[in-house]
Amino acid sequence: MFTTSPSADPVLIVGAGPAGLTLGIELLRRGVACRVIDRAAHPATTSRAFTLHARTLELLHSAGIADHFVGRGIRSVSMDYRFRGVTDIARLDFTALEDDSRFPFTLVISQDTIETVLRERFAALGGVVEWSTELQPTIARDAAGAITVELVKGDGREETVRTSWLIGCDGLRSTVRSYLGAGYLGGEYTGMEMRMMDVELRGFPLPDDRVHYLIDRDRLLLVTRLPGPWWRVLISDNGTGDNGAAAAPTATREGFQSVLDDHFDGAVEVGTPKWITTFRIWRRLSTSYGDSGIYLGGDAAHIHSPAGGQGMNACIQDAVNLGWKLAAVATGRAPITLLESYERERRPIAEQVIAGTHLLHKVIMAHGTPLIERVAITREPGFNVRAVRQISGLAYTYRDVTTTPPGMPTPLGLAAGDRAPDAVLSRGRRVHDLLAHPDHTLLILQRTQSTATRHLIDALADDIDRRFRGLVRTTIVTAPATPPAEGPGAVAADTNEAHQLLGTPTGDGLCLIRPDGHLGLRCGLPHRAALLTHLDTTLTPTAAPTI
Repeated sequence: MFTTSPSADPVLIVGAGPAGLTLGIELLRRGVACRVIDRAAHPATTSRAFTLHARTLELLHSAGIADHFVGRGIRSVSMDYRFRGVTDIARLDFTALEDDSRFPFTLVISQDTIETVLRERFAALGGVVEWSTELQPTIARDAAGAITVELVKGDGREETVRTSWLIGCDGLRSTVRSYLGAGYLGGEYTGMEMRMMDVELRGFPLPDDRVHYLIDRDRLLLVTRLPGPWWRVLISDNGTGDNGAAAAPTATREGFQSVLDDHFDGAVEVGTPKWITTFRIWRRLSTSYGDSGIYLGGDAAHIHSPAGGQGMNACIQDAVNLGWKLAAVATGRAPITLLESYERERRPIAEQVIAGTHLLHKVIMAHGTPLIERVAITREPGFNVRAVRQISGLAYTYRDVTTTPPGMPTPLGLAAGDRAPDAVLSRGRRVHDLLAHPDHTLLILQRTQSTATRHLIDALADDIDRRFRGLVRTTIVTAPATPPAEGPGAVAADTNEAHQLLGTPTGDGLCLIRPDGHLGLRCGLPHRAALLTHLDTTLTPTAAPTI
């Protein structure tokens, strides 16, 4: 069995894309040293992916950097499916999320800008990306868990690195996945060509705060405004061009102009492209996310249709899930078994993303399928609500793979593994504001006013602080009719929303929220022993219990 003790060896992260950079940030903000390497000579300068969704923005908010992204992007309120010859628009309306998230929109922002913001934060925490540094396939792992790898620099210099942790965020052709011997099962969406450009458009008549999908039987045209003067224009059809070859800018511009003319009768003029690319799309899933100190994240673990723009978001969410767990284990503040939950939680999410994007793919890119069949999918009861919650990431939960202490009653509503809703506490303050730190959060949701209850709450808060200091932060949230608690961690709520959602229907409640914003446990105050049992299992206490 693989075991580990606290190690000063930096975690080695292969790949400086969104997943690798996010993982580096999550480790550094918890005091865990890491190295991020990438075989590329410099950062990418092209836009590629262009959306950040609500759940990803919530996670970036907890890391204190969401505003850096929102300030550089465009808030897009919907994805509009316009089928040729169909009057009604199938609209995925993200403003419907406003009661559940402070980010009721899709943020349109180029991937190169996203990576720039992540690198800035990584650097501010002391991190350095090592460019022109390639991991060689000669990876070795001894019985004690030590990992030895060979790196080759751009100038030919070689370096032997010994570490306890190797994380492959190295994409579709992952060297780390190859070493693990994991399969990458799935396939390619065949029979279609994906062409994409960033370009200035003149005369585009549709609103620029929406992503527009113009769908024919045999072709998709996607158009959306990007920050600055640029627009993203994507065409998917049954083209016969060489998918891997760079197209001539003039010819490609003419081809895009022709498609736009077909939809807008010559009213839209295509300028000189900033960037042009063609690409293939796959849906694949790794048979393993790793073990014993070597793990996969992002595209190295899964890849799927770009329908809905969820790929980069799923990669960032992988990194956040793995980051807090790896940091806790690497510093000796949690048992190694905590890392077993990484694949147990994230692989089912990848399966759901692959299935969900495949359904959207059948709506917008099932070239040759009659439009009436594809329109019918969008008219199924609940389609819009389900699609919005899935694309935004708010629907994903770990409840089916999360265990709770035996014998504890399960309250109605939210369960362990569910995302904690951003419930309103008071004017200008919501639950997620209490999560903007790197540790677990214990909310003690007080309703009753008795002296005995206050003594129980104070004793529990003191015991948690003594045993799990630096791992759990406790906040006492009093209901509107309850006298406010004292102390720096107390919050007087103006509404009962948090108590109803995160506490219990009538009494005093306890809600443990993990560093990634998912519930670890939810129970009533009388079951506080179950909370302590859960913490003893998940984390490594620094002192013996007193209650």
